[in-house]
Amino acid sequence: MAEILGAANSATKFFLEVNQISIDNWTFKLFYKATTTILVAMSIICSSKQFFGDPINCEVSGGDVNDAVLSSYCWMYSTFNIPLEFKGSCSKREHDGTVLYNSYYQWVPIFLVTCAFFFYVPRAIWLMCEGGLMKFLSKGTTTKIIEDAKEKRENLVSTFQEHLHNKYNSYAAWFFCCEQLNLIIVVSLWFITNKFLKYQFLNYGPLVIQYYQMPPEERQLYMVNPMCEAFPRIAACDYIRYGAGGGQERKNAICILGLNMINDKVFLILWFWFLFLTTFSVIRFCYRLLQISSNRFRYHMMRIRISRYFKTDNNMRHIKHYVERCSIGDWFVLYQMSRNMNTRFFAEFLVVLSRKVNPDPGLADEEECQDDECTNLIKANGTVKPNNSSLSLHSQIIDLTYDAHMVDCAEEQAKKPVPKPQSADCNSNSSDDGDDSDKDLPKRRRDIVAHEAEEEDEEAKRNKREVRHQESRPYNYSSPKRNKYLPRSA
Repeated sequence: MAEILGAANSATKFFLEVNQISIDNWTFKLFYKATTTILVAMSIICSSKQFFGDPINCEVSGGDVNDAVLSSYCWMYSTFNIPLEFKGSCSKREHDGTVLYNSYYQWVPIFLVTCAFFFYVPRAIWLMCEGGLMKFLSKGTTTKIIEDAKEKRENLVSTFQEHLHNKYNSYAAWFFCCEQLNLIIVVSLWFITNKFLKYQFLNYGPLVIQYYQMPPEERQLYMVNPMCEAFPRIAACDYIRYGAGGGQERKNAICILGLNMINDKVFLILWFWFLFLTTFSVIRFCYRLLQISSNRFRYHMMRIRISRYFKTDNNMRHIKHYVERCSIGDWFVLYQMSRNMNTRFFAEFLVVLSRKVNPDPGLADEEECQDDECTNLIKANGTVKPNNSSLSLHSQIIDLTYDAHMVDCAEEQAKKPVPKPQSADCNSNSSDDGDDSDKDLPKRRRDIVAHEAEEEDEEAKRNKREVRHQESRPYNYSSPKRNKYLPRSA
């Protein structure tokens, strides 16, 4: 029992593509996976004798005929020429009296397998065109925890810039063509199946629904069962052989086509499935046209996949500027990557890529490229000016509910030792050194921190608490010691 459950679990994961790289979409899977599975299963059922017995059983008056020979002969040459006054159930009634051979139901299993093959053709073409690109790009980035994420992100950005940027429009075009090939195939099979069933398939579903909605009395008096017209269960057979005297003799046999009791249900299900596929294919076609024609729509599709990892407007503005101006091929590759990669990793990758390849020029002029230090400027009044560009990319992308930059700065400054107060001469020397504007930023920071060390310990603790609570306050000008940056009172 455990082995059966394990096999069923494995089959389900394979069918639903759990933990597998996806190179298409759910509409595509409806054709090459769901439809082919349904058609092959129907073909097996229609060709099975275990559930429905022999496909045909014939009876002839007078006997003296081998049943196996008679059944084989009538299986190939049975006709519909049953008199109209025949009272039997489920026989074909609407015909012009000419001999009409009922032989197409013999080919139902082969026809269904052929349809399954046609539905798999677009998938085979796309596999050859895709070439394993998504598997290569998503390698090592699909799990919840990614090792060496920064290194992989930089390598992926470099790979995209050198080998993929503006070079994969044909990649997207082939996929779009395969999508529309699915629509062409399902529409074509409507008419092929209608021809196969003697032009009784196009309106097969509505007629069956209409028939079974009628009261039983009206069905028998006025209505003809469309399922019996397409797949009659009773047929006539004229068996001709040589008799004992050397002359030909004709035997009239009546045959029961037991297999047609499942064929009519199979094609009824197939009619509704074709309608379902056609509807979804047309919707997908319109949806794809909207994607190709509207860059704003493409941006909103990308934003839906990554928006929960952004609370800063600058990153989204860079992404919007890049996505709305990139090629269709670049957008399609990125969208396929977003469906396979760890979502947070992809969001970080897209931020770096948009900033490097095509950033928003309005934001690029405002942002400053500085060192990876938390405190890069202390104003004259001693307050800390945060710089979002010095934040790590991961800190900018997570869903922030507080200012992480201010807290990080406070923690880093708390770890640094506070120098002891120096003499007046030292203070004057420090002041002289501080007047040199050509010194680098760390030197100025040390000079100012040395000056701040002269303040009272309670003042420093209070400033630290204020920074931790996202507040930036000037020094207490009522302190006993005079602030250096205030002018002397009169």
